[in-house]
Amino acid sequence: MVLITAAVVKEKSGPFVIEKVELDDPRDDEVLVQIHATGVCHTDFGVRDQNYPVPLPAVLGHEGAGVVERIGSKVSKVAPGTT
Repeated sequence: MVLITAAVVKEKSGPFVIEKVELDDPRDDEVLVQIHATGVCHTDFGVRDQNYPVPLPAVLGHEGAGVVERIGSKVSKVAPGTT
C-alpha cells in the first residue's frame, strides 16, 4: 500500500479536493504508474455531477501520463520504467 495525492469528489456537485489517499498494491493484472501529468475532462465533471452513476466518493482525473513503477504478475506488455 502507498499514499498518493488525488483529486477526490465526495458528494454530488461537490468540489474537487486534493488529498492523500491510500492506494492498494497492483493486482495481478494491474500496473502502478507514477503520474507526472493528468487532466480533468468533461467526463470527470459528469461523474462529479452524477450524470454518470459512479459511487461517491471517487478519485477523478483519468487522463494521465507517467512512468510505470510496478506491475502485477500477469502483466506482460509493459515493465517498470516504461513511459
